[in-house]
Amino acid sequence: MSDRLFLALFLAIPVLFVVLDCVELCRARARRERADRAGWQALGFVALVLVVYGAIQFGASALVPSGARIIAGVREALGTQVGRPLPAGTIRGVPLALLTLAIFYVSGLWDYVFHRFFSHSRRFFFTHEYHHVPGEVNLLMPGLAVRPFSILTSFPATIATVASAYAILLMLGLPLWDLEPLKGLLLIQAFLLTASHSCFLRNAWWLHHGMKWFALTTPQEHLLHHAVAMQGNYGNFTVLWDRIFGTYLDPLRAENRNPPIGLGYDQDFLGAITAGKLKLPPAVRRRFQVGRFCNIKADQCDPATAAETEAPRQ
Repeated sequence: MSDRLFLALFLAIPVLFVVLDCVELCRARARRERADRAGWQALGFVALVLVVYGAIQFGASALVPSGARIIAGVREALGTQVGRPLPAGTIRGVPLALLTLAIFYVSGLWDYVFHRFFSHSRRFFFTHEYHHVPGEVNLLMPGLAVRPFSILTSFPATIATVASAYAILLMLGLPLWDLEPLKGLLLIQAFLLTASHSCFLRNAWWLHHGMKWFALTTPQEHLLHHAVAMQGNYGNFTVLWDRIFGTYLDPLRAENRNPPIGLGYDQDFLGAITAGKLKLPPAVRRRFQVGRFCNIKADQCDPATAAETEAPRQ
């Protein structure tokens, strides 16, 4: 796969799901009473937050090495450890398919470890809090569509995945193939990561029943990860490790249906990227109806939505 085709597909996946979520949200908005709809000022405010969050994310991403440099660097470091150079070979056909499958679940393990024990740890949750701020899960929400500090976990998880792949090949006595052809794996991960946060597919239970046979993370499963009072389903791509380590939440269970989403305490889009040091002033919260998108104190959000914002979050 050429770099140009890979980049085009990698960008097309989130764009497609954003469009589909726009369609789904427009349908939902049309079904609401006019008085219950978010105003254009509120929607414009969310768009501005998206721009700010996106600028932080892409700025941070520019500071880390590319995937090709990570692969070459890890292979060189392993060569130093074993005392001999480890030249890259070309992988194709069945070996490529098998290695892709193995690395998918290995990368899922590292994703699970960093997500559960770093992002959701008491000490470092402030680096991930923005992702759980929205009171609804869709790809038009800041923190879901764009993720300012995602590089803090994606970068070390990538290094760990590449190192694990080469370690497995060394132990099996197989050639240390160049891992760049595994671009298909990145596309699969991008699809699953995007789809799991999409509201368009959330009612497609047939898809959930199909994906669960391969332990792929479904939109219904990941929604529970964003619930106020639940802890589990940490795997962004696969729930295999959630099942193994006992953190799996089943969306088919009656007690897991329609849970309140977001944080169980007062937080907004600004506070989530400043570790709570700075928050939006009450006047800004009221004017831009921030209580529609975040779980904030009822006396600081729009009066029309105060009751529905506060009641489920106590």
